[in-house]
Amino acid sequence: MEKRNLLRQLGQPSVYLSILLLALLGFATLFVRQPFYLNILVLILFYAAASSAWNLVGGYAGQLSLGHAAFFGIGAYTSTLLYLKFGISPWLGLPVGGALAVVFAIAISYPCFRLQGPFFCLATIAFAEVMRILATHFREITEGGVGLTIPFRPGLANFLFADKAAYAFIAYVFLLVMIGVSLLIERARAGYYLSALRDDQDAAEATGVNTSWLKLWVMMVSAFFTAAAGTFYAQYLTFIDPDIVFSLGFSIQLAMLSIIGGMGTILGPILGSFILTPLDAFLRGWLGGLYAGLGFLVYGFILIVVVIYLPDGLIKWLRQSLFPLLKKLPGAAAPEEVAAPSLKIPEAPAAARAQESPLLFEVQGLSKSFGGLRAVHDVGFRIHGGEILGLIGPNGAGKTTIFNLISGFLEPDKGSIRFQGEEISRLRPPHRVALSGIGRTFQTVRPFSHLTVLENVLIGSLTSHPQVQAARERALQTLDLVGLFPFREYLASSLPIGHRKRLELARALATDSKLLLLDEVIGGLNPREVVEMISLLQSIAGKGMTLLVIEHVMKAIMTLSHRVVVLHYGEVIAEGSPLEIGRNPKVIEACLGEEYLHAAHT
Repeated sequence: MEKRNLLRQLGQPSVYLSILLLALLGFATLFVRQPFYLNILVLILFYAAASSAWNLVGGYAGQLSLGHAAFFGIGAYTSTLLYLKFGISPWLGLPVGGALAVVFAIAISYPCFRLQGPFFCLATIAFAEVMRILATHFREITEGGVGLTIPFRPGLANFLFADKAAYAFIAYVFLLVMIGVSLLIERARAGYYLSALRDDQDAAEATGVNTSWLKLWVMMVSAFFTAAAGTFYAQYLTFIDPDIVFSLGFSIQLAMLSIIGGMGTILGPILGSFILTPLDAFLRGWLGGLYAGLGFLVYGFILIVVVIYLPDGLIKWLRQSLFPLLKKLPGAAAPEEVAAPSLKIPEAPAAARAQESPLLFEVQGLSKSFGGLRAVHDVGFRIHGGEILGLIGPNGAGKTTIFNLISGFLEPDKGSIRFQGEEISRLRPPHRVALSGIGRTFQTVRPFSHLTVLENVLIGSLTSHPQVQAARERALQTLDLVGLFPFREYLASSLPIGHRKRLELARALATDSKLLLLDEVIGGLNPREVVEMISLLQSIAGKGMTLLVIEHVMKAIMTLSHRVVVLHYGEVIAEGSPLEIGRNPKVIEACLGEEYLHAAHT
């Protein structure tokens, strides 16, 4: 199994690389004075900061936007127009442009976030293109394609300086601000939620993450700082037009710097800009005069090579290459092993008395059709606190559809779902159901593959423990309960299937839900793992948890369940104790088979 990524294994060695790069850039802002190199330095700092703003959405949230030029142009035009027409300082125009960009982000991004994959990307491109056309069309305000020229009257109040070193200093401060913002987000609750969103949106919703609000919030933050970059760029060039500030090429450049440096990391955009911005400038300078366009081919070839052979960015290659050196740095050693904390949960009523416990959950008349296909029809059952209810049936019987109806991923055509006395059949979206106290696993295990085992469970525990430290302690306790504490620092993607099922169970448990929907947590396990999982689930139920379990391993579900509900063609055909179900002729014919009956007697 693959150990946690080097960033976390060595006490965040990227911090050392970031400090080194920032020190070099800071040193350069103090001593570089040659105009050509000073201009390159300003552009390195500027693009690193602007790409960091894009990285909040494209890297941390995993929402590939190629329309950030829209926010960039809004910031540039707002501050410039306020300065030219009303004499308002660009320093004051900067937050106004940022606020206007946030308004546009809210108005445009929320409906766009309903789109998935390339459709969202295309929608952002269309938004930026619409803004470019509007800026070109309204000539009485923007001067159209002629553009706006800012009179060069140097002064701090005008955000105009005769010495480019001043711009380098401001760009450096801007980059520091973006690093600070990224750090705050990355280490807070929102940072873990963004990581979950990037890996699997549905799984994040199932743990109680409001993904719609999270995407909108991070887009608002990103839009504000991208607009601020637009103000800086306008004052630096002293000229803007629609083709400059609303160009698709600018959006692509911001994305490429983060992708090549390493998306979803603080160092990625800085590294990408530090390498590619001067490379682009030098290629144009060396090849532009003699072989016009050849510089773009060389630049594009380098980008293709990096994307193919380093899909996680240059930062991963640097971590692996510098591993021996970084391990020797102070504080970079792997954390010492700690003892596993014990999880104390109040004991629930004994299994034999589960039916005497208060009613926790009830389904009545639940129905769902997909076109002409009737998936679930008039289904009803009840679950008492501390009970384990098995839900069985042949493939296509409607079991997972019922789970999706209960957990809010589907809306029922009719029927009632009541949990703790409250009607939840129309509760949407899924995170609201999770926050009400219903957790779930998925038929195909869906861990957050790029995160560690601990981080997976931490995201679940943040639902009920908003403070990261308290959530971490709860996550460690849950990992100890399910037997994954020794693997807490391993990447989820490196776990075998049995451990992944335990991990998904632990993530649902960490939400402190009162009812767990377990979709085939035993399927695919070897005989020893089946016995261990049954014992674990019985232990969990004995500690206060109520379980609704879908399973195809009949011996396991009959051993585990207090009661069993049998589905066939979307309808309940039997309900009772495992002994009663095992002897029911309808059930034997529909899903158990004569082999099960023979095995049960032997």
